[in-house]
Amino acid sequence: MGRILSEKGGPSPKLAGPSEADSIPEKFLIDGEIPTWAKATHWFTSFVEYLENESVVAHKALNFAPFTQRWAGAAWSELYRVDQKACRWAESTVLIEFSGSYWLDKDSKVFLPPVTFLTALQSSKSARQKALSRTLSDLPRWQSIRVIGGEGHNGYPRVFLGLYLPVEVDNSFFEPVLDAHLNNCLCASLEAHILDDTVSINGPPSHKSRLIHSLGDKVPGLSSGSGIRAESWEKRKIATALHAGGCRPYSFGRSI
Repeated sequence: MGRILSEKGGPSPKLAGPSEADSIPEKFLIDGEIPTWAKATHWFTSFVEYLENESVVAHKALNFAPFTQRWAGAAWSELYRVDQKACRWAESTVLIEFSGSYWLDKDSKVFLPPVTFLTALQSSKSARQKALSRTLSDLPRWQSIRVIGGEGHNGYPRVFLGLYLPVEVDNSFFEPVLDAHLNNCLCASLEAHILDDTVSINGPPSHKSRLIHSLGDKVPGLSSGSGIRAESWEKRKIATALHAGGCRPYSFGRSI
């Protein structure tokens, strides 16, 4: 986990630490070894280019997000379909941000391996879901969309939860959900999860809503609409980490 220079000149950790090494797809290995995140990102970008040029490969036949231009178009269509249905009944939308510290040693400026960070960030997933279900249990219906991505932060993603609700609520309504993340995430900090800073609420949405655009733009490959090859180095790093860590970039909760 040495300080190897990346594309931007910053430290590039290994793609994964020892505890996650066995879960890394074999195609990422170089001579049987886990590469740096920078090398893995270069390889994954080339792999996405291959998928885009391989006309016989359909995105629906793959068991992972390929982050190609074709995949990006299909992803936006899927997000828009959910948004259109939810906007018919929603009276408010909510966006909640969950984050974690990516430092292995901040004083020495050593970063966590990204797959190790993802494992830590997602360690609160079950607790968050249970807290959310309890919080919304009295509502007749609700729709959720979860996104893992963001604007970069050295390539380390965050988790974003978008909600369509049939009523108007205030920020304090979601305090138990934030607490579930803080109490169960191995790398979350209190100062990064101040209620007013991490929970934003808007009134009745209309399709295509501000919420769906905000969520979609955070997914690597969707802000450009052309896949990750058209994205920044940081977003290509996020896509690489998500694929190597077996994480879906977006998913939907049940709407009753």
